[in-house]
Amino acid sequence: MSLQPQTDVNALLHNMCAQILALTTQLAKLQANPPAANPSVEKKFNNKVEDVADPSAFEGDRAQFAEWWIKLQIWVKANWDVFADDFDVATAVLSRLKKPVAG
Repeated sequence: MSLQPQTDVNALLHNMCAQILALTTQLAKLQANPPAANPSVEKKFNNKVEDVADPSAFEGDRAQFAEWWIKLQIWVKANWDVFADDFDVATAVLSRLKKPVAG
């Protein structure tokens, strides 16, 4: 029976332990001295998001469907956390179709 596979496993485990120790040390240093935040990055991502207007009902005008559909998709994405599941999204969309003709 060869000892080669056991040696490879031991070497692999030793290397993994060394990497874990190095990462743990690096994490401790970062936690002790966190890097200064870049103000331009904070400014870029802390912009206030404006409320997205409800796209209202679709009244059956085929010429207006594309614009209404885009507004509705944006509104759904902006309010995604309000919907419990896909059924709620479908209900919200279908409830805004007032005429029998859509795009």
